[in-house]
Amino acid sequence: MIQFQNVSKIYEGDVQAINNVSFNVDNGEVVILIGPSGCGKTTLLRMVNQLESITDGEIRLHGNNVKELNKIEMRRNIGYVIQSNGLFPNMTIEKNVMIVPDLLGWDRKKQRDRFHYLMELIGLHPDDYRTRYPHELSGGQQQRIGVARALAADPPVMLMDEPFGALDPIIRNRLQEEFLQIQREVKKTILFVSHDIDEAVKMGDKITLLRKGEVMQFDRPTEILNHPKNAFVSEFVGQDRVLKSMSLYSIKDLSQAISLKQKVESNDTKTIKEDTSLRIAISILLNQEADQIIVLDDAGNNLGSLTLDLIEQFLHKEVKRTEIK
Repeated sequence: MIQFQNVSKIYEGDVQAINNVSFNVDNGEVVILIGPSGCGKTTLLRMVNQLESITDGEIRLHGNNVKELNKIEMRRNIGYVIQSNGLFPNMTIEKNVMIVPDLLGWDRKKQRDRFHYLMELIGLHPDDYRTRYPHELSGGQQQRIGVARALAADPPVMLMDEPFGALDPIIRNRLQEEFLQIQREVKKTILFVSHDIDEAVKMGDKITLLRKGEVMQFDRPTEILNHPKNAFVSEFVGQDRVLKSMSLYSIKDLSQAISLKQKVESNDTKTIKEDTSLRIAISILLNQEADQIIVLDDAGNNLGSLTLDLIEQFLHKEVKRTEIK
């Protein structure tokens, strides 16, 4: 767990970067830090591993005040991923990934086994990349390696500073999906900086929305989208926040709340998996001008068809449900 207790940061010249911030990142949880440029999100992240000093308040890591921890030892137990991936250009991919385990004195077999596991986890064949160098990889592949390196010593906590921000939208979306799949397996405690509200809604168990170093709202994505606490939060998430909220629901969620339409058989009809988000389903129905989409389970069985009117019915039910407090 990461605990922020009345944390403030003042730079020289009385510049207040962080002002009395308090919230918790629970074990196994992904919390997104988001806000306008200069709001203090990266500063707050870097204060956790003591890359930035704390002026007032405390940050506690599993109950320990980070100010009282040895910086080097603490950083070896925190995974750190940045936008530029930070790979060492003169080291092979295996050496890059195994930097921290090597510093911790892991034997060769343990390192090799861990490298194999991590590369399979991120979807890259270990033997194809072991002796290659970062410049031989695409941007998306380099970012995957950055994530693998952060996971190498199996740290309980990970700090991620806009790890997918420099990638094009298609690759970014793919890596987001892959990372969520990895997180379902490894269940790390993650503090994640983003500039993109869509990414925050998709990736976060909770969102901390900052403005001028202060927390405007700390809540689950559904609450921030459906119940913004003030005008700033409402404006930041945007007028299409109802559409954004559709990223939080899958077709399976809809089918459990209301029935899909009767199964249809057609070679021309689009198909979609039941774990796909409703936002993607809406996009397909609108952009591809399909009247309905056939929903398939993991085994490829036809579960029925999805239409825009069904999504609208589901949306009305969810809005009513969230308004009952």
